[in-house]
This record gives sequence, C-alpha cells and structure tokens, in this order.
Amino acid sequence: MLDPLAAFIALSLYLADAAPTQSLDPGPDPACPNDMRLVVGTHYDEVQHLCVDPQKDTKDTHCFKYFDGVTAMEGATSEIRVCMDQFEAPNKRGAKPFVMKSYKTAKSYCEARNRRMCTEQEWELACEGPEFRPLAYGWAVDKKRCNSDKKWMAVDWDKFKVDDEDTRKEAERLWQGTPSGRFESCVSTFGIYDMMGNVEEWVTTRKSRRFPGALMGGFWAKPWTGCRGTNDAHEPGFVFYETGFRCCAVPGTLDADGKKLPRNEDKQSQ
Repeated sequence: MLDPLAAFIALSLYLADAAPTQSLDPGPDPACPNDMRLVVGTHYDEVQHLCVDPQKDTKDTHCFKYFDGVTAMEGATSEIRVCMDQFEAPNKRGAKPFVMKSYKTAKSYCEARNRRMCTEQEWELACEGPEFRPLAYGWAVDKKRCNSDKKWMAVDWDKFKVDDEDTRKEAERLWQGTPSGRFESCVSTFGIYDMMGNVEEWVTTRKSRRFPGALMGGFWAKPWTGCRGTNDAHEPGFVFYETGFRCCAVPGTLDADGKKLPRNEDKQSQ
C-alpha cells in the first residue's frame, strides 16, 4: 500500500518542479518594438550606497553587499524615456552576443537598424531601476544570478595589436560568455537582461568624459561590477575579446517589428 505521507511529499515536489517560474520581464510596451523594453524614470548623475561587505583581491577592494534600500541621490537630474534592446547585440534570446566590437562599429550597427547607441545615463537607469539599486538584480552580489564569476584567463596582449586570424583565435580561446538570456534571473526591473557580466557594453558617454564611448557592466570574470563604475579608458576604435553593446531608440519611432514609423510631417505630405 502506498504510504500517504510519501505520496504527498512526492506530489508536492512534482508540483514545485512543474510550477512556472514567475517572469521578471514586464513585457513589451506599445511604444517600443517587441524586442525592446521601455525604460522610464529620473536619472541622478551621482548615487551613493553604503557598502557592508568590502572584499580585497590582489589589486583592488570591491563591494559584494550594500545596505539594503539605502541610497543617496545627488547631482543633476534628467528625465529618461527610452526603448532599449532586451539583450546584448544581436538582441536575440539564445544568440551568442557580439564581441570584438568597437564603439564606432556599434554605433554604425545600431544606426543601420533605425536605432542608436544607448547613453551612459540611460544604461545606468535601466540597470538600477526605480529603487536605484547598486546591482541590476538587487543589493548583494549573487554569483549564480549572472554570468560573472568565470575565472580570469591570462591574455596574450600581442595577439590584439593587429586584427587578423591570430586575433580571432585568441578571442575564441578567451571566450567564456553565454547565450543571451540564459541566466533567467540576470534581469533588471525593466526587463533588460545580462547588464551584469557576460560582455561589456559600449555606451555614449556623458559630455564630461574624454571619449565619446565607454564600457559598462563588466564581463564574465567580474562578479562585483554594478550599475555604476564606467570604464572610460578606451578610445572609440578600441576592440577586445569581451567588448559588445546593445542599442536604444526613441519611443514611438519604431513599430512592433522594429521598422521605422513615418513621422507626422511625412504623413501630412502623403
């Protein structure tokens, strides 16, 4: 005879496994194409968080946990309303994200698709969400949430002096990225995936920076990288084995399939 308690436990475990996981993606907005998400809110030029778990490595000290819910917003503000690619380029769930891309290449790619580069401020807000969290997913580093805890591999720097077959082979050897969206929990409040880890992302910088482009979000070997902490050390032609990007667009300018909508003046002239 079947033990009632054992049967109940087995049924509970089955239902737990079968129950759908609640999606962290709010879904598409009518103002944006289906493969983009609407990011809306107030951006502050400076935010401060209280670190409660600083950890040292061989070079620096990184914060792995912040005091939950405590944020100081400072500096100039700007109102943001933008459509942002849900995934890193080529913006397809399950696709291998582009690497070895420069800011110049990224800008051309986005513009050819009726989109543009995301700004540094847009990227920060999309990552932080309305709570201005230090990490896209919360207040403490969780190495299982994103592809950000791979072991760093030594680089043959000479292979990246010239773009040739040796460069591509070295980039392939160093590759530890994952297909876009594989980490279901690595998503911001706005439904943007892989803002932490996987590949670094080019953005258009604040006017105060030296170069027009900078890199955000760290890559697969930097679990501590958060929503702030721009890497602005590289000129716009720089490429490396983990440099990628995603695109943005003005809400209401593209249809659900990403095709350009006619402007009001174009409609009136028809």
